[in-house]
Amino acid sequence: MRRLTALFALALGLAWAQGLLVESDLVQALEVPPGGEARGVVRLRNAGQTPLAVSLSLEDYREDQGFLPLGEAPRSLGPEGVRLEATRLLLAPGEVREVGFQVRAPGNLEGTRYAALLLTPEAAGPTEAGEGGPRVGLQLVQRYAVLVLASHGGEARVVFTGARFAEGKLIFEGENQGNRYYYPQARYQVVGAGGVVAEGALGSFLFLPGEPKRLLVPLPILPPGEYLVVLLLDDGVKAYAARTRLSVR
Repeated sequence: MRRLTALFALALGLAWAQGLLVESDLVQALEVPPGGEARGVVRLRNAGQTPLAVSLSLEDYREDQGFLPLGEAPRSLGPEGVRLEATRLLLAPGEVREVGFQVRAPGNLEGTRYAALLLTPEAAGPTEAGEGGPRVGLQLVQRYAVLVLASHGGEARVVFTGARFAEGKLIFEGENQGNRYYYPQARYQVVGAGGVVAEGALGSFLFLPGEPKRLLVPLPILPPGEYLVVLLLDDGVKAYAARTRLSVR
């Protein structure tokens, strides 16, 4: 199994909310020996015109449950496994800052443990429309999560459990039944009687160990007939394929 020491992007481009740019990758994968320590950093920029306060916190994440208190997920790093070097930053307009975090692997680490670092821009107070005018008190605050993965050995094992059609898209359902994360590129092909009629790239998908995963394949308009839809996953070391038949009437 390939050892990964670089940072991996969960989404291409820059994350943005409330003037906040997260310039680091949204998945940080660290190789850490059992009982060992490692340090990572997240790079933030205030792209707005006013000072910006950002709160940092740690939680667990599960595909089917969302965010949970740190220590509740089965493969959580737990409160003793990850520590923030700061819990609040104040960024001047245009300022770039790096905030660090420390990871300590459990002594019996095999595979991947993880946690979510949450970045929440603090909402400004209500603004006044004018002297004597109404105060506006509603503001949308969006937060971002950086997944921190600590791995040593282990192996991913993706199993596809089914496929279904909903709202014009084909949904493949799978699960990583191994103990290490899997982060492949995904592609699809639609094969008809005369060969491949459609294909395309779906991007990168992170399969957390022990967690389910849904992959949506956007299907083109197809003439009546019988088709085979193939989903291909490949991280450069290990590849998987799933297929299902599709009848268009």
